[in-house]
Amino acid sequence: MKLQKPAIFTRYIAKTLLTFFVGVVGILMFVIFMNHFIRIMDMAMTYGTSWVWIVSSLFNVLPNVFTLAAPMAFQIAILLTLTSMSEQGEMIALRAAGFSFKEIIRPMLFCAIVLTIILFFFGNWVAPRSYQKVLNLRSEARGKITKVTLEPKTFLNLGEWDLYLENLEEKSNIAKQIHLIRKNDKDALSTKVNASEGKILLSDHAIGLQLKNGQMQRIDAKDPTAIIAANFDQYTMSIALTRDKERSKKVGEFTTTKIFRLIKKGRLTPEDVAEYRTEVSTRNVMAFAPLILLLVSCPLGFSLGKRSNKGWGMLFSVIIIFSFYLLMTLGLSLGKKIGLLAYPAPWLPIFVGAAAAWYLWKKRLNI
Repeated sequence: MKLQKPAIFTRYIAKTLLTFFVGVVGILMFVIFMNHFIRIMDMAMTYGTSWVWIVSSLFNVLPNVFTLAAPMAFQIAILLTLTSMSEQGEMIALRAAGFSFKEIIRPMLFCAIVLTIILFFFGNWVAPRSYQKVLNLRSEARGKITKVTLEPKTFLNLGEWDLYLENLEEKSNIAKQIHLIRKNDKDALSTKVNASEGKILLSDHAIGLQLKNGQMQRIDAKDPTAIIAANFDQYTMSIALTRDKERSKKVGEFTTTKIFRLIKKGRLTPEDVAEYRTEVSTRNVMAFAPLILLLVSCPLGFSLGKRSNKGWGMLFSVIIIFSFYLLMTLGLSLGKKIGLLAYPAPWLPIFVGAAAAWYLWKKRLNI
């Protein structure tokens, strides 16, 4: 019986904890996910993206949503479990039956270790890769012109080109008085193409123009008198419906392994090095958060009396979570400003949490 009771209890408390955790993490993920959902759908409506783009974007935000929601959900689940047991008198019964605090916390500690391993893997490798895919999809959406509606007497923006048609036959797409303007910021030159008539050819990736009887001009913006002009009878051109703009990389999309490689190359500025190091530390602080939150929460939960309810558990959870993220924000700020503190500063909530846990456990065990 002595061997069976701990095993039964372990399964019971682990099941209770996981039930609360799944419920809370589901709610938190839904709340955080809806913010991303609204932004993605807004981009989809603005740029006319496909359903494949929408589904892929929504799927790739999930790892980041999970890594953000899981530590908070675990913290809330711990205190909900302990307050639920105290409310039903199970905590007093277990202590009267001879169960030590170590035996009570053991299944929770096991769950915390498993979650820490998952968050460590997600935070350092899975979430950055997913975030990179999300940024690539957003850049693709912004760089592709998917809505091309030809209308007469209207300027149509086609990336680097602006198109104007005086008249347009909708069935044949034959236009009259066609004007094209292109500005090039790199060499301060602008290009103008004018044609008396032409035919417009539309495809998914480009718009083709078969122009007749026109003129091409290149004008130097610095010297408007410097004009290069040429007349033509027939001229065919194609305008791509994509903008090949290389986006700037963000540290959040690099895996931890790649961050270390970039730092090792020595090509980063001191400010960038500090930012990259704080990013690495932050990821691992979030991974180890369940362990430190468990050690802080359990002595508080054990102190709750029989008349306590889940409202107290939620109140303690909000205070602990707020304190944890406040200290982490302070550590991030210090790490980015002071290069020597880039690695240790983000661990401030872990250090303070460990000290608080030691004090609370010492006080709890001395009672």
